[in-house]
Amino acid sequence: MRIRKLLICREPRNEIEKGLKRMYLKRVQEMFKRTLSMESIFNVFDEVFHGLSQASLVSENLYSFYESLLTITSYYQHSQAGRGSLVAKLLEELGTKDIMEFEFALIKLPQLLGQSIKLEESEPIKQKFDIVNKSNDNLAFCELKMKVYSGCTAGRIELMEKFNKFTKLIIENQSFRNCIKNAGIKNVFLIGGILFDIQGEPATTQKDEEWGICYNGLLRGKNDIIKILKDKNVQHNIIDEEKIPEKAFLIKFIVDGIQVNIIAVYGNEVIKSLFVGRQKYDIEHFKKQLEEMLYDDLWLGQIITMSERALLDQNFKKNKNLNNYVISILKNNEILSEVKKFQLSRNNKTLEEIIDRIIEMIKKYDKNLLNISPTLAEIIIKSSGEDYYNIRDYVADIVQFLSCKEVVNILQMENREGWHGVAPTKEEAKQAITEIENG
Repeated sequence: MRIRKLLICREPRNEIEKGLKRMYLKRVQEMFKRTLSMESIFNVFDEVFHGLSQASLVSENLYSFYESLLTITSYYQHSQAGRGSLVAKLLEELGTKDIMEFEFALIKLPQLLGQSIKLEESEPIKQKFDIVNKSNDNLAFCELKMKVYSGCTAGRIELMEKFNKFTKLIIENQSFRNCIKNAGIKNVFLIGGILFDIQGEPATTQKDEEWGICYNGLLRGKNDIIKILKDKNVQHNIIDEEKIPEKAFLIKFIVDGIQVNIIAVYGNEVIKSLFVGRQKYDIEHFKKQLEEMLYDDLWLGQIITMSERALLDQNFKKNKNLNNYVISILKNNEILSEVKKFQLSRNNKTLEEIIDRIIEMIKKYDKNLLNISPTLAEIIIKSSGEDYYNIRDYVADIVQFLSCKEVVNILQMENREGWHGVAPTKEEAKQAITEIENG
């Protein structure tokens, strides 16, 4: 049993964490709502369930698990998950810049550079880059991969294809070049950056080559760009950085007085290249910050809510009882009072003590729950290597989520008419509504 690192139960330390907490809270609230009923957008006749016969207990359990997986993950995948926003905000602090934007469409380049002109729409002009940074007379476009296997071959080819299209654009489109030149830009950098290796350490060319198939996609893209430059009779230099572990290659050419640099880099060289010599912090600083802000809210919330939804379905089929651990806790005054004790004293000793009492109360009031074993969460977490995860750990994880007032309040509001337990006060209801609106 462990105290989970849940941001929704903590005071944010900075503006980044404030934004993350709002996002996490909304996600957790929405996922936990789906543990309270068997309402579903799926049914057994949908094609994703074809072949899942309901004739045996094993297949019934599998159906429960599978339906829960689809329900919870379909919500999460269709929500605005804010993926990459944390990385973007942390990266922004690593150096000095004039302007930096993320998910940047080239068609917005005039506005970024303070111009009122409009570029004619075309496929190359509409493409987006992960990051754009203007720094003095330098303009850097970066396609960023967090790890060497991110996107693998297809991802590398897609990355280099963007550079390929950009190369054609800057060679062939006078208006595009004028936009860049009129802003006083002398150097353009196209950066293909990979931050970490498989183990989470700063990436190197050697580590990328060891991954093999992904590195080959990078080289294939490089050769395509060289072919374009040759076909367009553009003089260019190719520098294969064999002696520098964090650089794969550099392609340089000049068009209409603009120096273009196409770079494939790793680890700290990504940050150095992105900020064009104005780097303030290195990749170890970035890694430390990132690790400090990795919380358990979302991954654990998904596993718990999938498990509870499956348990609700199984309990109804076996015992004609629409119940799971979340509902059992929420509808019981005694158990809720134990959860409140943990709110006041978040430590292992308190958690151990209240879980012992909560398990005994569940045996007394909802004994059939404990007979449905193992839970989906136990199966998933044990299979990941956490051998000692059992029902006490599972209930402890649920209690920690429900110790967040904004979560428990919204769940009570969701089912207040059907419960005989504690309904939220007007103040609690108002607070929960405010959290949703701000989420």
